[in-house]
Amino acid sequence: MEIFFYKGNENILESKKGQAGEKSTEADLKKIQDSFLKALDNKNLSFLLGSGCSSFKLEETEDEFKEIGIPVMAPMAKEFYNSVDFKDEKEWLKATLNIDVDNKTFSSNLEEFLSTLHSLSFYHSKKTIPVNEEETAESNEVTSEAKTAKSFEVMDEAEKIESIILKARNFLLQKCLNEGNTKSVKDKSPAHQPLIELYKQFYRKLLTRNPTLPRLNIFTTNYDLYSERAMDLLGIHYVNGFTGGISKFFNPAIFNYALAEKMDLSQSKWSVIDNFFYLYKIHGSVNWIQAEGENKLFNVKEIQEPTFEELENESTIMIHPTPLKYNASLGSPYSDLFREFQKKLMQNNNILVTIGYSFSDEHINNLIFQAFTIPSFRLIVIGEPTKKNAIGKLMELHDSRIWIIGENWPEGKSDYVPLHFFKRFVEQVLPDLTAEDLDKKMEKTIQNLKDLLK
Repeated sequence: MEIFFYKGNENILESKKGQAGEKSTEADLKKIQDSFLKALDNKNLSFLLGSGCSSFKLEETEDEFKEIGIPVMAPMAKEFYNSVDFKDEKEWLKATLNIDVDNKTFSSNLEEFLSTLHSLSFYHSKKTIPVNEEETAESNEVTSEAKTAKSFEVMDEAEKIESIILKARNFLLQKCLNEGNTKSVKDKSPAHQPLIELYKQFYRKLLTRNPTLPRLNIFTTNYDLYSERAMDLLGIHYVNGFTGGISKFFNPAIFNYALAEKMDLSQSKWSVIDNFFYLYKIHGSVNWIQAEGENKLFNVKEIQEPTFEELENESTIMIHPTPLKYNASLGSPYSDLFREFQKKLMQNNNILVTIGYSFSDEHINNLIFQAFTIPSFRLIVIGEPTKKNAIGKLMELHDSRIWIIGENWPEGKSDYVPLHFFKRFVEQVLPDLTAEDLDKKMEKTIQNLKDLLK
């Protein structure tokens, strides 16, 4: 297995071979870790977590691995397109609308498929205008249950498109909620929730960053709730754009705030607390819905402890892509979140670290590429460059401000975990400056105290 650390197109590990021409894996990891430690001390630091971070396969037997996390987009799309429940819709799309889900455009991207259907749905909604306001109100009250009650064969074209959107959305929703592995986290041992433990380890290590530096920014394209669950279990405070108590509504102004403690009772002297992060879910979240709130400018509500039963009948769940008729793809909350992303990237001496991100989102890529107009900007990609993928094209730029860290995937070992996967990045690349054993002992003590108080 060959570990690499590119700065531009130069693998700096190759230039450090021993006299015998053999590299020490341990020495290579130490060099990468030392470089990453310096990056953590950078004033402005952001992470971008992609779908690869929430994919986790647990070995059940020597020859079988079970996905206990959330599959990345390609296998998720394949599972949906090949399901028995989608057979009639698949044939109709190809025969009537000339949409072939096996086409390269859609075969590995369920989001692109949904976006196309939403565009068609928007066209039909403009073509069929309700006669009066009563008819408009009546049409808006149709739930997902009513939409699925009608047989697909007897639906008109607009209804068929809506039913397919609903089926794809609910499939995506079920996958991202992943209730089978996360619903009863508190009742499961760590051995049965390794992905939660991995996210906890990630955030625990980030807490060791110098407290005098600005708080970290965590951007993610993921809809799931693994980051929130991990931080809740660790007692970490975070701002995710929502304010309120019982009812939490979106308000991007909260990203300008920080949680601080008063250092001097006699003076107005404050200090931002150490265990605090900013979390930006730039593609939305499974627990965000469109809802009206009294005196609320932003009609996006956060649901606490969401379930599929609770969400399946919601007309609009704020995950990307959202129906164009609500103008949400260009409006709030997405526009506000992308604006925050751009603002952070354009800061001087900023470092962006991407993990589990394949650079398949042009909107995000454009903002990252624009940041290269600032000489002090640096991009650290945790991934494997190839001749075909976007990471390989980044390496071809020969820009020393681009670091690419990972490991060449060995042939014939499909279940091997390379260094650039989230698990090995957290465990072997991300420096650990905290006494993790002490943290675990504290968690165990707190749990035992809870048991004593029962």
